[in-house]
Amino acid sequence: MYLLPDLREYDALISMDTYMTETLIEPIDELKRKAPCPVVTLGTRREGTWSIFNDQNRSFGEVIDHAAEVHGCRDFVYVSGPTERSFCRERAAIWRERMRAHGLPCGEERIFYGTLLPECGEDIVDRMLERRRAEGKPELPQAVACVNDYTAIGVISALEKRGFRVPEDVIVTGYDDIQRAAFSEPSLTTSAQPFFRVGELGMETALRLAAGEEAPRTTAVPGDLKLRRSCGCGRETAGRGDAVRDRYIRTVSNLEALALANTNMVLGGAMDSTVEEIYNEIEEACLRNTGFRDAALCLVDGWDRLKQIGDRKDLENETFSVVCGRLRGERVRRQRLPKGQLLPREMMEDDTPYYIFPIHHLQYFLGYMIVNPDLAASEQLHIKSWLVSVSAIMTGWLSRNRLAETVKELEVLYQTDTLTGLYNRRGYYRFFESYYEECRSARTELAVFLIDMNHMKQVNDRYGHAEGDFCLRAIADAMRASAGADEICVRTGGDEFVVLAKNYDARREQAFIRGVRERLGERVRQERKSYRVTVSIGCCRSVPPEEDGLSVQSEAEQYLREADRAMYLEKRAAAPRDAE
Repeated sequence: MYLLPDLREYDALISMDTYMTETLIEPIDELKRKAPCPVVTLGTRREGTWSIFNDQNRSFGEVIDHAAEVHGCRDFVYVSGPTERSFCRERAAIWRERMRAHGLPCGEERIFYGTLLPECGEDIVDRMLERRRAEGKPELPQAVACVNDYTAIGVISALEKRGFRVPEDVIVTGYDDIQRAAFSEPSLTTSAQPFFRVGELGMETALRLAAGEEAPRTTAVPGDLKLRRSCGCGRETAGRGDAVRDRYIRTVSNLEALALANTNMVLGGAMDSTVEEIYNEIEEACLRNTGFRDAALCLVDGWDRLKQIGDRKDLENETFSVVCGRLRGERVRRQRLPKGQLLPREMMEDDTPYYIFPIHHLQYFLGYMIVNPDLAASEQLHIKSWLVSVSAIMTGWLSRNRLAETVKELEVLYQTDTLTGLYNRRGYYRFFESYYEECRSARTELAVFLIDMNHMKQVNDRYGHAEGDFCLRAIADAMRASAGADEICVRTGGDEFVVLAKNYDARREQAFIRGVRERLGERVRQERKSYRVTVSIGCCRSVPPEEDGLSVQSEAEQYLREADRAMYLEKRAAAPRDAE
């Protein structure tokens, strides 16, 4: 997604790098280095950009200092996150620096690594207790400082399950001040990152730079220390239960409505047969309980070929089209976008801020969704869930479509002779019943021709099997050229062919036989073959009886036997002439 904009058309680039993985940081840094416009980085310091970030040294350090200075803690344990995350490494370094400043131990044996999620608390507490017992230390440290609030909440839960009390037996602190931190039991001592202020300053800086004004290269914004019950400070928030309940009811209600909307969209998409129907399904659903005021789906042209994008070169020749959506309650105009332009012109020209999210299936890039969300009603999980549903119904349609095409191809292969391209014996039986029933209802004659090449063995023995194959293809081509809409041409095996025809009479029978022989002779003359290619042809032609007690399969075999008998009569009659 970061590779899509043509930055020559933009006033500034603002990037929030705080929670990005290393695999994303490197290409984004490359994008920043080449950007022809001012670049503002939020959340961390980046060389060559205007950087605005949380003063983490001060904010995270304040949490540690409070436990050491106010509560007199001397025995600390630190719970970190994955070392590949830059902010985890930075916070671990701050913890060590604050420990050394207070003259406290901070060796590796005091650090435990988790996943940044509450679920890791169980394993961390078990490992902490086991290690401290093995080292002969008191069962619990005085304080457990955690890399983030989610980890701290998980650690508190695990400690309480094992009979320990927070903060009476051990102090636990977090970082970030997520919403759960204030409403957990006990409420969590932490530091609120100044996300809103960082974003506000980032936009102010970008506007100043775009106007040609000066702005500070780096701005460190202090966090806000939140002292609560998990360290023994603060009081429980009055009315906390009401706030939690209201939040819970609102979240669950939104999720229920979105789940129903997603289900309806996915089920509707599962019944759609064309891609236009899929687009209409998404268009109808894009404002239904999603929290979006406006939305538009842009797909890379040829998305159904499942494209993988590795770098900017893979995007150089790609174009995008708006395929569906709603803008101010009306259907968005479906259009192809100029290269480098991410939004349709009607969105580019208004003052609404739009968000762009990638639509992908595993490693395959499909395009992106443009949305104008009601931020008070939308949550990240809601948006993510809806986007996954969109990609699911698109790739589901694609899978069904490809499966149907594959089935058709297999059906053709199953009943097609590979040498001549005619139907094989299965094709004869497949069409016989419908032809038989049609002729029986219309009281017209059904005809079955059996065509056999004369002297096939002599051609193979004298001229080789390649010439024998030519003869078979020449017969098949002559049959096809002589056939119309009422004839099905079949190679049943070897040098034997069958033609199934409906609504026939004696005149049409002779015309078809004459056409096959004339076209076959003309083909052999054109190819200047040194041998003749002739065929013996027999035909069984009759009106199917209204009721004779035989199965359709038996009737099909009966027609073949009668045609075979007629063909051999002709072959024996022609033998003396061929000998001459």
